[in-house]
Amino acid sequence: MNSKIFILSLGLFLSISLGAQNIVTANLRDSQNGDAVAFATVSLTRDGANKVYKYVLSSDKGVVKFEGVRRGNYELKAELLGYKVFTRKISVDADLSLGVLKMKPDAQQLEAAKVTDVGNPIIIKKDTIEYNASSFKTTENDVLQDLLQKLPGIEIADDGSITSNGQTISKITIDGKTFFLDDPQLASKNIPAKLVEKVKVVNKKSEQAEFTGIDDGEEETVIDLSVRKGMLKGSFGNVMGGVGHDMPSSAALVNDWRIEGAGFLGDFTDKRQLSVLFNANNTNNRGFNDLSGSMMGSMRGGGGYRGRGGRQNGINTSYMAGANGAWTLFHDRMDLAGNYLFSRTDSDVLSENEKTTYLDGSNLIYNTNGSNNTVSDGHRFGIRLDHVFNKNTSILFEPRIEFGYGSYTDESKYTTYTDNLDGSAPDLTNNGDTEGSGANKNFTASGFALLRQRLGKAGRTLTMMGRYSLSNNELSSVNISNTYVGGVNSPIDQNIKQDSDRYSIWGRLTYTEPIFKNLFLEGNYRYSWASSNSYKKTYDNLNDGALDPVYSNDIVNKTTQQNIGVNLMYQMNKSQTQIGFSAIPVNTYNRTTRYNSDEDSYVPKEYSDFRWKFAPRAMIWWEFNENANARLFYRGSSNQPSTSQLMPVPDNTDPLNVSFGNPTLKPYFSHNIFGNFRYNNRKRFSSVSVRFYGSYTQDPIVSATWYDKGAAYSIPINGSDAATAGFNSFTNLPLGKSNFSVSNMLRANWSKSSSYIGKNVDMSTYVSDGYYAFMDEFLNKWSNDALDFDENTIQTIGFTERLRIVYRTDNLELSASGRTRMNSSTYTLTDADATTWNNQVRLTANWTWDEPGITIKGEGNYNWYLGYTTPQSDEYVLNAEIQKLLFKKKFTLALKCYDILGQAKQLSVTDASNYHSESLTNTLGRYIILSLTYRFGTFDSSQMRGGPGMPPFRRR
Repeated sequence: MNSKIFILSLGLFLSISLGAQNIVTANLRDSQNGDAVAFATVSLTRDGANKVYKYVLSSDKGVVKFEGVRRGNYELKAELLGYKVFTRKISVDADLSLGVLKMKPDAQQLEAAKVTDVGNPIIIKKDTIEYNASSFKTTENDVLQDLLQKLPGIEIADDGSITSNGQTISKITIDGKTFFLDDPQLASKNIPAKLVEKVKVVNKKSEQAEFTGIDDGEEETVIDLSVRKGMLKGSFGNVMGGVGHDMPSSAALVNDWRIEGAGFLGDFTDKRQLSVLFNANNTNNRGFNDLSGSMMGSMRGGGGYRGRGGRQNGINTSYMAGANGAWTLFHDRMDLAGNYLFSRTDSDVLSENEKTTYLDGSNLIYNTNGSNNTVSDGHRFGIRLDHVFNKNTSILFEPRIEFGYGSYTDESKYTTYTDNLDGSAPDLTNNGDTEGSGANKNFTASGFALLRQRLGKAGRTLTMMGRYSLSNNELSSVNISNTYVGGVNSPIDQNIKQDSDRYSIWGRLTYTEPIFKNLFLEGNYRYSWASSNSYKKTYDNLNDGALDPVYSNDIVNKTTQQNIGVNLMYQMNKSQTQIGFSAIPVNTYNRTTRYNSDEDSYVPKEYSDFRWKFAPRAMIWWEFNENANARLFYRGSSNQPSTSQLMPVPDNTDPLNVSFGNPTLKPYFSHNIFGNFRYNNRKRFSSVSVRFYGSYTQDPIVSATWYDKGAAYSIPINGSDAATAGFNSFTNLPLGKSNFSVSNMLRANWSKSSSYIGKNVDMSTYVSDGYYAFMDEFLNKWSNDALDFDENTIQTIGFTERLRIVYRTDNLELSASGRTRMNSSTYTLTDADATTWNNQVRLTANWTWDEPGITIKGEGNYNWYLGYTTPQSDEYVLNAEIQKLLFKKKFTLALKCYDILGQAKQLSVTDASNYHSESLTNTLGRYIILSLTYRFGTFDSSQMRGGPGMPPFRRR
């Protein structure tokens, strides 16, 4: 009995002790101007103790928050370079709000901090790489993209997408506030470079992980821009217009007028950001992500020449106008943002392609010439609401709506040869032509919501999160082709109607509980449901417009997935370890209504699958010291086949590449490991960042392909395991105390995957009884290993090395860089070894003569190519620009000439499971343009050097 009383008393004592933990808050402000003191180090030390009890960083708004503070007397200390140390004695016996704490600037230290800040171009923190914009010279007419291209470790692709050390940038924010939600191109191609004081690349955790402190695997890489202090005091803006003309060359015969216009109007304070922007040009400078065009592309077949892909090939005319607003309201308790954007793209593409397919004992050589025009219009609306009700409860809601219209026309001519690898001339296998056109309309609505709730005890939280989406995508198209085999034509003339509806909901409930002082437990449950209903009706104009049942279908696909997970996190001052595990039951249902020739009726065929998957995960983070840290992650994930992969209907929009669906596909499972190491020497202004990754995929979805009369037929199947590995690194190193600095970027990757190549596949059932009977027969034979297919394994190795040396003074920046990019692929079914090299030497100069307000900028590139099937000539590309400030520096007159020598071209290479492909597309070529930019408000160059406008050099 006594023992029971003792245990009960001990339990009561422990519960009281654990419950006696409190929250201490404060708000740090500059004593002179009242500005928030952000990212100061604030600590609590118990009276009489030598060791710090707790420490935190103040937020970007100067807010300080300590959780789990036990009762007692403490010394609070706040420290930040440029301010005198602030100390105060406090006594904690309940939740305590200290109100505003004013920190006094230290004039001597602040001056030293300014010098250091200007001199240090890059600072690496725990999860942030911070670039000082003033360390990288920009001109009056530069936009953010021009600044980003100068930053070590950041790359901008031809399609405008941005990566930092190999990680894709998903969004750009301004001082932490949303800017057009998740379209980085809107910021990079429209925000003036002179607006920016710092560029921060942040590995941002999800909203839930930031709240609970436990990683949920949904990290993204974002760029946050710090605005120059003078820009937060009112309205500013710029308006630019320019006109020019092509100067035709042998590389580009285009002969047309060139126009460009842009504007950025802003009204910024520390509580509000309002901006209006517009952009119109036919100079391949699309300043947005073409979501409507992507929706249309997802509905189009795999055939003909489509000019698709991420690259901005050809000649593009684009128009865009939008508005964005972000407000901090209700005494910093609410952040509200909203935006609208209209966009239009008109793209004309010409292409030449040579593709070599490696077979057992022979190769197929496929040559095509094509043209394509694509037009798309899009509208976007988005809202973000983040509201804090009290210290324990907050919500986040982010809805968006997108809709658009589009059309396309394309045509191509092609020939296929068979090379028997015996030294003789290749034999003509087939030849033909295709043409197509279509019209599309699309609509998407989606949203995200998060409720965050603290439950009294420090570290005990409950979060509820949900997502929803619905979309409709319609396409009416025409598909015409003529394919000649042995002089005999197999024509196709079809009208096609397609409609796809998709719906999904997703919800997650997460609970966290502190077990011991540094040990936390998280339990979570997630439920997701997705449904798609797609139909395709094909009418044969060669049969009086009758419905063609072989190429028509109605398919319903539904997937229900649950995720039951647990995570355990152990946290120390300079390290954090987390392990977790999830059990994932997945149910897939597919119903395809198809024509049965035996019964002369449409019959639904159903397929369902239920299976369990298990996903472990682990994370370790070390902070070796204030200058170095490392992170290592492992995550397992289960992934479902796409609707198009499951859809059992042939796609014949390219008569030489007919693809089938496979409703028996299984989900595939991926093991992923990745990590990074970062080091920063603040005294020498040097920095190093390394990122590495690897993956191993079980039951990956690959292609089984066979050939008949030169045409390729393919079906997705679950194949042999696949793997990838790679790393990215960048280094920045000033040379002593000189004006020189060196940066180096190195990227390497390896991958191994497989496909299956068939021989002597009997197509008689396909000809006599149609597609569905053939597919039943094929899948039955495949499961019984009764088909003659060989596994072809491809290994690809690639690396990119770029070395750059820069000389900078106040008025002059000179740079020289060299880059080489190698890609090599080997195949087990052939001795072919496709290895290509793209090499470049680049020189740039940027000189400003302050007194007359003149800036001269030049860029020269020498490119040479090795290993291509069709030898490529060397390429010299020279761009130049001169700017002159006018009328009290409120205007900038600029004359720019692109590709002065007329040699630029667009070349791309693709290596896949059993083929090597090289494509050459048209480019804009040489042109000259004269522009005038007007600045006003706080953007006036008489007050600050800088000004927005269009980027002086664009990569095409």
